[in-house]
Amino acid sequence: MDRLLFAEDDDGNEILDEIIRPVGKWKILIVDDEQDVHDVTVLALKRLEFESRGLEFLSAYSAAEGRELLRRNPDVAIALLDVVMENDNAGLQLVRQIREELKNDRIRIVLRTGHPGQAPEERVTLDYDINDYREKTELTARSLRTVVISALRSFRALSTIHNLNREIDATQRELLYALGEIAENRSVETGHHVRRVGEISALLGEKCGLSQPEVDSLRLAAAMHDLGKLAVDDAILNKPGPLTDDEFAIMKTHSQLGYELLCRSRRPLLQMAATIAREHHENYDGSGYPRRLHGEDISQYSRIVALVDVFDALGTKRIYKDPWPATKIFEHIRDEAGRKFDPAIVKLFIDHIDEIRQVAEQYRDP
Repeated sequence: MDRLLFAEDDDGNEILDEIIRPVGKWKILIVDDEQDVHDVTVLALKRLEFESRGLEFLSAYSAAEGRELLRRNPDVAIALLDVVMENDNAGLQLVRQIREELKNDRIRIVLRTGHPGQAPEERVTLDYDINDYREKTELTARSLRTVVISALRSFRALSTIHNLNREIDATQRELLYALGEIAENRSVETGHHVRRVGEISALLGEKCGLSQPEVDSLRLAAAMHDLGKLAVDDAILNKPGPLTDDEFAIMKTHSQLGYELLCRSRRPLLQMAATIAREHHENYDGSGYPRRLHGEDISQYSRIVALVDVFDALGTKRIYKDPWPATKIFEHIRDEAGRKFDPAIVKLFIDHIDEIRQVAEQYRDP
């Protein structure tokens, strides 16, 4: 009967299953302070298979122990939680910790209680991000297997979406880096300047106290800082000697052109990229271009990228120059604090120069 019950086909999931087919056993965490509950749960589920995968059981006897197991096992598919353990709301507190502290939104949480009056179902399901709520007395072996198989289907679908999103994000990142390299050099084979600018900008952004979403966006947005060079003539971009005043005036237009290419998008990432494209040649003392912005009138993102762009450009061989030695680059950046660069960002740069050099080495040109 169990095999018939759990052998149902998931119509419409064939394509997703081809994209991601997890391996190993499904991990089930049992959090309950009664040993009998652990024993009965394992007995009811130990022969269950879903998609030809069995179950692996983890046991915790308090909410604190359960949290530690989840921290060490982020791939747990289902948590079967008791409500009342070391205190009357221990299970509910663990739910909050799973979702808010551990940031785990994929695990399926099934609350089980022997004291329904202490945690009324309607209030709990409205106030807590759980997936099922059951009284222990109603969970027969059959109903428990049904709950688990439903939760596994949900976990499998969320895991598939999560992995697809990661693949999409990775593809988007590679495309944006490639586009940035094309704009910078008109060839994706000449170096990894924009990759280094993106990674080092993200590092400095983190040191500046930016939120993680901001850091992640800055990593990609910084890579598009020179997108406007796509509209600058090759003869100017690739000139081996110094530019004339007229040629330099044309070169400077790339900041505004990059902004105009990106600013029409409503996506926050591209809005950030548009701002950086326009402002990364502004100077802290107001002597930069295109708008002669001063100090904090320049966005923090742009002030970060401005420093990182110069740092990496000076250390890279270009058609018009050889790379500068590291000591000269370091002295230049320190000397330009307060004029070209934000002094606070220069200080962070100096304080974390070893980490920055490690990133630069990781993404060095072939």
